[in-house]
Amino acid sequence: MSSKKVVFVIAPEGFNDYELLHPKAILEDEGFEVTVASTIVGRCRGMRGAEVESEITLEEIDPSEYDGIVAVGGPGALKYLSDNRSLINLFKRFNELGKIVSAIGRARHALHNAGLFGTNFSWGPEVEVNGNVIAARPPATTPGWTSKRFGHLLVKHLRSSRGG
Repeated sequence: MSSKKVVFVIAPEGFNDYELLHPKAILEDEGFEVTVASTIVGRCRGMRGAEVESEITLEEIDPSEYDGIVAVGGPGALKYLSDNRSLINLFKRFNELGKIVSAIGRARHALHNAGLFGTNFSWGPEVEVNGNVIAARPPATTPGWTSKRFGHLLVKHLRSSRGG
């Protein structure tokens, strides 16, 4: 059986380092193949100084090649991702295919704009799951705890998802 593939979407600048690095490491440690995408290809810088290479652009993401999509928050998510038509359409397509659609922190705004976050979610609990959609609030007071819990929930739901 081949490993499951997940694409993380980050802003080219100002993504939340914890929201990317903790869940990404958890998925990789569990054998998932992870791709990082952004609005650009190349070096992206987190709000706390992490530098990560984006391998592909949002327009290059083919939902049929991945088992799930994870959008990462931070101040850059509001600027580059919240109203990004490519990301919103990707969320919708992954959802139509029954694949895992997830966002953490400020990236939840893009989930909301895709019509996938709202009536069945609140802005309160640390992590919420509704079918194949997973949303986590910003890890402001406990950055490690929330982003790690989010990562472990991703593993659980990706392993049991029908979309892959």
